[in-house]
Amino acid sequence: MYNKNILIGVFKNFKYKSVEYLNELENLLKVFNGKVKKKFLQRRFKPHNLTYVGKGFLKKVALYVKENLIDTVIFDDELTLSQIKNIEKEIKCIISDRTKLILDIFLYKSKTSYSKMQIKLAQYEYLLPRLTHMWSHLKRQKGGIGLRGPGEKEIETDRRLIKNSILILKKKIKKLNNQLLIQRKRRKNKVSISLIGYTNVGKSTIISKLTKKKLLIDNKFFTTLDTKVNNYYFKNKIFLIVDTIGFIRKIPTTLIESFKSTLLEIKKSDIILHIVDISSNFVIDKFLYIMNFLLKLNLIKKKIIIVFNKIDKIKNFNVLYIKNLFKNKNLLLKNNYIYFIYKKKNKIYKKKIKFIFFTKQNNIYINKLKELILMVSAGFEPATS
Repeated sequence: MYNKNILIGVFKNFKYKSVEYLNELENLLKVFNGKVKKKFLQRRFKPHNLTYVGKGFLKKVALYVKENLIDTVIFDDELTLSQIKNIEKEIKCIISDRTKLILDIFLYKSKTSYSKMQIKLAQYEYLLPRLTHMWSHLKRQKGGIGLRGPGEKEIETDRRLIKNSILILKKKIKKLNNQLLIQRKRRKNKVSISLIGYTNVGKSTIISKLTKKKLLIDNKFFTTLDTKVNNYYFKNKIFLIVDTIGFIRKIPTTLIESFKSTLLEIKKSDIILHIVDISSNFVIDKFLYIMNFLLKLNLIKKKIIIVFNKIDKIKNFNVLYIKNLFKNKNLLLKNNYIYFIYKKKNKIYKKKIKFIFFTKQNNIYINKLKELILMVSAGFEPATS
């Protein structure tokens, strides 16, 4: 499906941000070894309600698709049903969007039955409002898995089947969540650390260094999808370290809803390690995306340590580099602390957060990180609900 692709996005004012979003889509496609033949960007106040891009622009894309035998056209935002229908009238190939691509990646990369159930739930919820269109699209094919033939009766039958599947999956996930809750209670006397960060920031590398265990480390997005708990000992103390799913901008809301267990791990942890790839493009945007996500989930008051990873990729790296980089109205860097400035209920707050540098190239950094975690955890109390 994702062999020869083109990517399409729109921008209002800042083209460079949309370029970065399309680059992100291209990196996502590497999971399937997909190739991007061309990227299209149109300046618009907002996506066209009927065709996402303008009709003239769409004809230009359609011509390119025909001349270059493109397999799939991927749009940077989630398309509505009417947009998909209108786009397919002009472009004769598979039409996809960021949400569909991420869901496909998640299903492909998930390992445990638990994560597969969560992703399947998200896929069903994505599919349900698009079911009528899926039927009309399959008229020209021999048929799909579980689909018998076009018709109102069959569509309604499948709609009922999907709704029933959603209910069954929700019950199964709730049961497993309760089991996980029991497991968490057994860990209540140990320091629990959750790693969060943008996807592909190096969380698995840091866990591997902390625990001295070999983990799958790959320079691709969403290498780790299943929540894993490891432990390490330091100065007669046991630390549990939880690797959570990597985040990404414009992540489907159905996936956020499905991965409540991952969010619960973060909520119940004693310390949050926010891992930041200091060498990545738009690092401030990604950093603020995660911080605002924590703010939205009311987790900003928890103990947080910021780990600036991959400093070896920055030539002549020093603290001044961070100070110059983090010039933002919502951030203040002072005395080895970052102050995250946010507004809540018409009041301005400053969250004081300790930060540390890290590179896998030098073991001295892992010892410094362990010392900092120990210091921050001193006098810790189990997280409350």
